[in-house]
Amino acid sequence: MSSVFGLPAAPANDLKVLITIPHFFDPSIKSGYGSTTAPAAERLASLKACIQGLQETAGTRQASLLFMHAPAKGRGGNGCLAKVNDFSPSMLDIAVCTTGATHLISEDLPPGKSFHHVQTGVQPMRLGLACHKVLQEMLGKYDYYCYLEDDILLFDPLFFVKLQWFTESFGADALLQPHRFETSGDPALHKLYIDGPVKKDFSAKWQDISQANKVVGKTLGRDFFFERPSNPHSGCFFLNASQMETWAKAPHFLDGDTSFAGPLESAASLGIMKTFRIYKPAAKSAGFLEIRHLANRYLGKRLKLR
Repeated sequence: MSSVFGLPAAPANDLKVLITIPHFFDPSIKSGYGSTTAPAAERLASLKACIQGLQETAGTRQASLLFMHAPAKGRGGNGCLAKVNDFSPSMLDIAVCTTGATHLISEDLPPGKSFHHVQTGVQPMRLGLACHKVLQEMLGKYDYYCYLEDDILLFDPLFFVKLQWFTESFGADALLQPHRFETSGDPALHKLYIDGPVKKDFSAKWQDISQANKVVGKTLGRDFFFERPSNPHSGCFFLNASQMETWAKAPHFLDGDTSFAGPLESAASLGIMKTFRIYKPAAKSAGFLEIRHLANRYLGKRLKLR
């Protein structure tokens, strides 16, 4: 069996990951989102970093240089490279979903082995829901089904290992979401986690965070603490095959509901909030699972420290 995008299939029992990314850019539209307000060069740089970060962190083309062999000049490994990181996914497929001509995919960012360009005819604010449809169409082909906004950097090589550990520890009905953070280079504050708590009634319609509110797990020789957040949003989600199947069978799957904050936020958070008990690392363990928000919205902009 080959992958849906033409890459060789992974050996049996190896981890296969599909990541969908909604991508849109149109500065003529008035909104508060970076896809309409940020300069084109900045948005393109974020998208490139998002895709490259996935390849470098979870892609299959990773090697170590064997210094026992003198590298020959020219192309190819010439016997001096060895495959590394058997805990990384053995197959990574990235699908970037766009609509019409409102995107930055061009000669500067051509599709190919790096990612698959999925062109849709949906309204821009419904691109996230189009990603959900792609995930549904690929049921049974992957071990993880993921959604990632186009300005997020995933850089933790143990990211999927941590997700697997959490599910094994607390059950498939519990879903761990990463914290998003921003950096600014300002020594006054090195890192800012941006999805802080909100009023409980903001999400109470869809989740009761008093149920199994806190859990503790032990790994790597220490305790890690997790809690159910009033704000489940992370701009992404990562479902294993069982969780994706559960969500796809739910009556609310693809129901078009965008009532959580807005269409973009709903695409990332509402469906999973209706389906699973969502957790994030508690403050004392915040760095256990995290992703970087590349387009600063708060640090250095809305929040100025000087």
